[in-house]
Amino acid sequence: MKLIKFLIIEMRPKQWIKNMFIFAPVVFSQNFLNFKYIEKSFVAFFLFSFITGSIYIFNDCIDYENDKNHPKKRFRPIAAGKIKRRSALYFSIILLTVMLTAGYIFNSDFFLLALIYVILNILYSIYLKKIAVFDVFIIAIGFVLRVMIGGEVNNIYLSPWIFIITFLLALFLGLVKRRQELDGMDEKNESFTRDSLKNYSIPFLDQLISITTSATLISYIVYVVNPDVQSYFHTKELYLTVPFVIFGIFRYIFLTYMKNKGEVPEEIIFSDFPFLINIVLWILVFIFIIYF
Repeated sequence: MKLIKFLIIEMRPKQWIKNMFIFAPVVFSQNFLNFKYIEKSFVAFFLFSFITGSIYIFNDCIDYENDKNHPKKRFRPIAAGKIKRRSALYFSIILLTVMLTAGYIFNSDFFLLALIYVILNILYSIYLKKIAVFDVFIIAIGFVLRVMIGGEVNNIYLSPWIFIITFLLALFLGLVKRRQELDGMDEKNESFTRDSLKNYSIPFLDQLISITTSATLISYIVYVVNPDVQSYFHTKELYLTVPFVIFGIFRYIFLTYMKNKGEVPEEIIFSDFPFLINIVLWILVFIFIIYF
């Protein structure tokens, strides 16, 4: 039982919230109240969550030595020696094989996109995460793939703006995460850092964060006032959701720079009440505008 418990921890269920992006196409296509669409999205979410979980285990097997010296990651079961790396790696491979097989049976497009995600993240774990800037690009592509999965399993066409906004938002989150990792690094022990962090500096990351913040906000504003989008949703009121997006990004930056959070994005979502309420209100207002 302890082995199962430790394997579940290694799969990082808290980070599965990222896979909620799979539901975005259903919401944006005005099919949120259609059970068949929701059902397919839930199946995709379930399968993809276990696929990402297997990748997390694989990544921790690769990063075993570095994680042992990390102030937080050293408590993960593999780094702490509670699970043998070989056993964890075998479990990861078996779980990934089963989930990809199930994904292929479920939907061929899901399988293809999930396979691309797996290949990218295996390469990321082995080498690509060592390359500055490119590492956050891989993370951002992962979020775009999640949105694409949600669209493909339900045969939903999405505006290119959705992919652009998703990519920019994910870049923003990834850069903030890198900044906080670098800011919290023990300068006397470089083993705490990712290899890519050696090529970063806080001023450089602050500059990139500023650029992606502006680009994300502008892209969202362009999206909601786009005539084609307004025609598709039969409303011109989507601009009312802009303040929620601005507040959300500004609040996230505040929590990062002033409260020293941001290294673990999902913790902000669950721990900061104003941020959580803002997300809920944005979703409710957006849904109300396009559905009623």
